[in-house]
Amino acid sequence: MRREPISRSRQFFTDSRGIQRNRLQIRHLNLLSLEVLDSGYFIGDRKWNQFDVMSPFGRVYYMIADHGWLETSHGRIELEPGFMYLIPPYTRVNLRTADRIEKFYFHFSIRYAGIEILEGINRCFTLPLALELLRDILAAFRGGDLADLLQFQALAHSTLASFIRDGLPDLSQRLALADTYKDVFAYIEQHLSAGLSGRQICGALGSSYETLRRNFSRDNGITFNRYINGRLIQEAAMQLLLTDRTVQEIAAALGFSDEFYFSRLFKQKMEYSPREYRRINAVLRNG
Repeated sequence: MRREPISRSRQFFTDSRGIQRNRLQIRHLNLLSLEVLDSGYFIGDRKWNQFDVMSPFGRVYYMIADHGWLETSHGRIELEPGFMYLIPPYTRVNLRTADRIEKFYFHFSIRYAGIEILEGINRCFTLPLALELLRDILAAFRGGDLADLLQFQALAHSTLASFIRDGLPDLSQRLALADTYKDVFAYIEQHLSAGLSGRQICGALGSSYETLRRNFSRDNGITFNRYINGRLIQEAAMQLLLTDRTVQEIAAALGFSDEFYFSRLFKQKMEYSPREYRRINAVLRNG
């Protein structure tokens, strides 16, 4: 099966009216989505210190004043004014400050063809923070009209583009794989539930179950069921951190008839029970 990396998919042509076009740009753009889940101006003291924090979404910090640091499996990363930081989804960190920390942040999910494209990177990144960018995103954050909302979204896109261009590993093969299975991922997103099965997906798409099951496992390194369960737990983790729903309510909303089974499945992926996970990561509700 041919997979063409997006970074090499600049197929330009000139149409009958002399307009130069890119065959694939619009299709790729319409498969890409950025959701800003939370944002805030945060001033904290030692109460911000927390060990073993791991979010199902990505985080960007713009450091404004004072000092903190992240303790990661790749070592210590200083949080200093004049820099911005990217923490990809599921990257485990200890949040630390000796005294005071002042930063602006936003939490996000960036998806291409239905998959979280920064998942699995598991390390943090640092880039210089331009004063103009900080000024503009704070102005957009404090504004309240449509232009401010669009400006904030544009600056969030611009920030992530900088990290993807200048800091992160090449993502083109991951995006190309997502493009290959975009119909599968789209169906899963639209029908995400504990009752969803690979046979149901293949039947809805009119595909041979055995062929698609085999190809999906080979190319993605994971079975249908494991991928669906992973998405269910990711969604559950999002709701634990971003809503006040009880564990029972979250389990029921995701189609689990047995709360205890849901809790066991959650612990297998996240290493903590849902209640423990919410307690440990409570710091993410306010910075």
